Amino acid sequence: MAHHSDTASQNDSSDEDGSGSDIVFDQDSDTEEYGPQDFAGDFVERDERLFHSHVDLPYPLPCDTPEQQRLNVQHKVLFEILGAHYPPDCPVPNLLAPDPARTKVVLDLCTGTGKWVIDMARAFPHVSFRGLDIVPIAPQRYHDTPKIQFIIHDVNTQAPWNSGTFDIVHARSVSMATPFMPALVVEAARLLRPNGCFISGEWSRMLYTFINAPGAPGPPQPTAVTAQTAPWLTAFFAALHAALTTPPLPLPFDAPPVAPILAAHPMLFDPASITARTHMVPLGGWPPDLRIQRTGRAFRNVFRAYMESVRPLLTHKSGLAANVLQQIYTEAKVELRHTGGLVALYNTVFARRV
Repeated sequence: MAHHSDTASQNDSSDEDGSGSDIVFDQDSDTEEYGPQDFAGDFVERDERLFHSHVDLPYPLPCDTPEQQRLNVQHKVLFEILGAHYPPDCPVPNLLAPDPARTKVVLDLCTGTGKWVIDMARAFPHVSFRGLDIVPIAPQRYHDTPKIQFIIHDVNTQAPWNSGTFDIVHARSVSMATPFMPALVVEAARLLRPNGCFISGEWSRMLYTFINAPGAPGPPQPTAVTAQTAPWLTAFFAALHAALTTPPLPLPFDAPPVAPILAAHPMLFDPASITARTHMVPLGGWPPDLRIQRTGRAFRNVFRAYMESVRPLLTHKSGLAANVLQQIYTEAKVELRHTGGLVALYNTVFARRV
């Protein structure tokens, strides 16, 4: 995404309430709503949100309908930014080309609503897809179909398949599900066939500005928000980082870079194949490209929903008083509308199995 903003005034606020028809993607027919009565043993209700019931697992976000809708819109935003359901230059079409000798198989870790699996299965109907997660929120009508299957499984334990089963292992936004990313990468290597591909995508847990600073040499670069450029968003992320790293079940304050983990295992992944890239995703309608403006407005709504999804985590583990946290939320949402050139960073990497 190569667009940039010269002034904050280019950042519109037309989607303040998230109600404009041009700022959210259409609801997907694959979305299914779940309440506390569904799969009662898998969910618990607290802070007026629905969460997984696994008390020994660190994943901190809810899994209710608002969160599922956020994930589904985010999935579409990423497609608009990447141009596909996988990183640019990733050899997915070649890896999944029909083979008369066998059926290709793909695994999606922490599949969530299953949108990646479902859309990939539509694009590659001859391929079998498996998705796993700790809660059954993927559409039930796909759970036992021949080409798509979803199972309940914790990615912190060994997956229930033999070594060398999969042509692709896909891991998107899994860093809040495990504090052991190196172990997850090694397990992905076990599951991959020789020459198979591991694909990772993780969000940086920070926002950035991407603007032309007067007199600055060279092209603009994304710069993390600061107490000077966006004090309340900076305070929000400080609270988020504190909450994530606070016991019990602490997590890293940011998603660990996956490329160095892959490079540390040259006997598992071909070092020459490791391809990392950072993608800028705008928040708001500041980019000049009309299509990206729409995507940016949708993603600003996604980020607002993300703030609400992590609110229970911050309430219980940030150490901030309720009135202080409320002020941070109120003012940070104002900054989301009026800070020029805001972007999030989505970091992808893929590598081939030796």
